[in-house]
Amino acid sequence: MAKKSYSFGRLLMQIALGAMLAIAGIWALMGGGDFGAKAIGGLLNGTVGKICVIVFGVIELLAGIFLILELFMGDIFGKIDNILMLIIIIVWIIAIVLADFIGGLFKGGFSLEWLWSLASHVLVLGVMFNLKD
Repeated sequence: MAKKSYSFGRLLMQIALGAMLAIAGIWALMGGGDFGAKAIGGLLNGTVGKICVIVFGVIELLAGIFLILELFMGDIFGKIDNILMLIIIIVWIIAIVLADFIGGLFKGGFSLEWLWSLASHVLVLGVMFNLKD
């Protein structure tokens, strides 16, 4: 199996996204969570919501670890990391709609803070699409 060639930009994106997802997964397992975990927790209440946040946290943690390990070991995980990344992308899109549009723009109105939040969430989504094989 040949190793992929990486540009410096792709290398930085992969390290940053891998670290971000691994940290977010740990954070979700500790009872908190990132943007996606909070969106899931807001959609689903009670025990079901907590279980879904924990499952999403595990998915984020694994996807982050896989992204970082892929830099050193090649694509040994096959399609598993792509499936995990696809799940995260879907949740991230739902979270953007819920938090940035329904909870942000429609409730709080247009502001520089809202625009900054939307731009950062879309930037992360773009990196996810770019790194997904």
